[in-house]
Amino acid sequence: MRKITVLMFAVSLLLTTQLLSQSLLEKADSLWEKRGENFDQQTLLADSAYINQAIQGYKQLIQTADGAEKEEAIWKLIRAYYFKGKHTTHDKEMKKAIYDLGKELGEQGLQQFPDSPGINLFLAIVWGVWGEEYGILAAARKGVAGKIKDLCEKTIELDPEFDEGGGYRVLGRVYFKAPKIWPILRWPSKEKSVEILEKSLEISPKNLNTRQFLAEAFYSQGEKEQAIQMMNEILAEDQMIEGVAEDAVIKSEVREMLADWQK
Repeated sequence: MRKITVLMFAVSLLLTTQLLSQSLLEKADSLWEKRGENFDQQTLLADSAYINQAIQGYKQLIQTADGAEKEEAIWKLIRAYYFKGKHTTHDKEMKKAIYDLGKELGEQGLQQFPDSPGINLFLAIVWGVWGEEYGILAAARKGVAGKIKDLCEKTIELDPEFDEGGGYRVLGRVYFKAPKIWPILRWPSKEKSVEILEKSLEISPKNLNTRQFLAEAFYSQGEKEQAIQMMNEILAEDQMIEGVAEDAVIKSEVREMLADWQK
């Protein structure tokens, strides 16, 4: 009888822990969904209150969960750090600090969950913005372009459709943006980026980032009319697609790009 009682208690404790983890994840996810509330269209900045609360929720979950729930909480926390750095501040040093947190978390997370498409992808994304903030020399010393390429290829291998073809989207972007440095870095190619980004577009035709990146790649290859048409189609979107903050920033970048093309 004592063994049965102990077993029942253990099962009850396990179920309670699972329910608490599920509740924490749902709460953090609900805060994530509110990340664009109170977005300032003038400064193009989101209020940091909700994303900060989401970050705390994911952090708490990482401390209490294990297995698939912990893996999910890790990549969602990296994603939250990316959003916070990208959309809640224009301060360069603050961005660096936030991206450092996301990068460190991602590197640690891969040690435990090397086959997580979410951790691989969002670590690649954070490495990308980290390189933008720290500069070309720092990125070159760290081999950032190669890291992003490897992480994206791993994401595609694990789940090509994850985050609306995110592996292809980010891989195509690094092929487009990374400088070709002979003979150290020979693979970057704006022509190749078109092929890769088209695969992402096939998976998610509405994704604004994919369309923006592909339009830039088309323009670089002389497909100017198609590029301009794609950019104008982005501006014409009247539905929220990526999120309040994300859509506004993408459209702002698109307007700047179109103005630059018209010079």
